[in-house]
Amino acid sequence: MKASLHYFLMLLAFIGLMNSAMSFAGSSPLKVKKGELLFSDDFERKFGEREWISGEKFDGAFSIDEGAYPIKELKGAGHGSVSRIMVDYADIVLEFDLKFDGGLRFNLVLDDGNFKPVWAGHIARVSFSKSGFTVQDDKTGTMNLKIREQLKKDPSLKEGKLKKYLEARKSFAKHKFEEGEWYHVTITKMGDILECRVGDSIAQVKS
Repeated sequence: MKASLHYFLMLLAFIGLMNSAMSFAGSSPLKVKKGELLFSDDFERKFGEREWISGEKFDGAFSIDEGAYPIKELKGAGHGSVSRIMVDYADIVLEFDLKFDGGLRFNLVLDDGNFKPVWAGHIARVSFSKSGFTVQDDKTGTMNLKIREQLKKDPSLKEGKLKKYLEARKSFAKHKFEEGEWYHVTITKMGDILECRVGDSIAQVKS
């Protein structure tokens, strides 16, 4: 599968991606054995020297500063700032450090552009805010084209008939992210389970 990871974020330090051999939070972490290193970046270099991809409308949103990757949202862009890398994987472990430095939230999105039943190839995501993080199955949830069509025709379904269905496709874990503090994040996809772990906080979703 050719897939991409999107970042709508404020500040990243080292990132590493490695192959790894119903929603619920607070459970035990997945046990995996890390395999081949697929990609890493310590941001100790000049901007533009690696494989990060972003559209022209996001010019000026990304930079490199002393081993970190600060990102800002641009007024008038009509979308959160997006940067991506392309890697081939089935199961994966993704690790990085993050810090909120004036921002309110960001999303890490796993895409497969060849999977047509979903909007823009969105398969799954982890959304971070200062109060915690949500692991979400996009493939059968809000990015599924059939679900999107239903919601487009009748937006009230999101809080009505489809509410229970959509809530079952995401899991929230409380975790307080202090402004200006670094946190280590581990995201694991193994089979049909996607997990995010920050400290002792864990959220998992099964697709």
